[in-house]
Amino acid sequence: MAKITILGAGITGLTIAAQPSSQPPSPTHQITIIARDLPADAPSQRWSSPWACAGWVALGGGTALERQMQLDALAFLRRVAAEHPAAGVRAVRLVDGPTTWFAEGVEGFEVLGDGLGGGETRVGYGSVVVNPGVFLGWLKDRLVREGVMVLRVAEMRALTEKVVGYLGYLEHDVLINASGAGARVLEDVRDEEVVTDRTYTVLIKSDFEGALVHRGVGVYTYFFGRGDGTAVLGGVSEPVGNVVKSCREVYEELFPRAHATFPEQFPTKDFTDYEIVEDLVGIRPLRPAGVRVEKEVINGLNIVHAYGTTIGGYIHSFGLAQEVTRLVEGYISESKA
Repeated sequence: MAKITILGAGITGLTIAAQPSSQPPSPTHQITIIARDLPADAPSQRWSSPWACAGWVALGGGTALERQMQLDALAFLRRVAAEHPAAGVRAVRLVDGPTTWFAEGVEGFEVLGDGLGGGETRVGYGSVVVNPGVFLGWLKDRLVREGVMVLRVAEMRALTEKVVGYLGYLEHDVLINASGAGARVLEDVRDEEVVTDRTYTVLIKSDFEGALVHRGVGVYTYFFGRGDGTAVLGGVSEPVGNVVKSCREVYEELFPRAHATFPEQFPTKDFTDYEIVEDLVGIRPLRPAGVRVEKEVINGLNIVHAYGTTIGGYIHSFGLAQEVTRLVEGYISESKA
């Protein structure tokens, strides 16, 4: 039985641990997740997964592999929504802009307008909305019940750093680097392609249960209903080095934009006309070069890198996890040869 360690307990690390090769009734690997931050911790600016909005929205561009990972993740998340109502994942109808590369890979795709007469081309398709505050904890608890070990560790300086487990130093045949923003500072990774920005979104009282996206020039506006009487409006982003915006500054940017973009849901631009439940200020690690999912041997340690999903941690999630599993199995096969 191979020993697999996953660095990171965000959406990427958890979904990697949830792959079939680690699950009962006949697990083929012993899985351990190690992380500084864990689901159910108090809100923190040190990691990004709890702050996601999070809906599945097709990301433009990218490689064929990245596009396939997105589609695989959507299919898996829709199965979770259908089979596990307590997981915090809801199937929704999403209305999006004119991006269409995914048309053959999603359920119920249709063009809602052709853009004639000055209107924007819109498309609709079957998607999901995820409540991270529910889903991350649900998935972690499920993994623990199925035998995955979750271990809190101090912030690691390097992938090759020794980690103390319950029975001495933790040993692994493969280490999966799902560290997100940590990939920039780990001494044996130092990926300068990774940068971090700050995001602002607002949770408001709303009976809206769908999902809307508008891809503007330099701005990205979305409204995701969570099905619990609330919905997330976003977003505003900026470099983390900037002075943190006040709530009022965020409102005065977001609500007029929402009114102009989604007038049916936002009949006025005045934020005082809406009941604000929570201000969500988080971080997200960006990697303009794209997702890094590849093998590397560092000082004799078998590594699989799995980070760089930019705004798409949940969008790639289970699809990225499937690709990581394929790479891990490659290491295992090589060791048996």
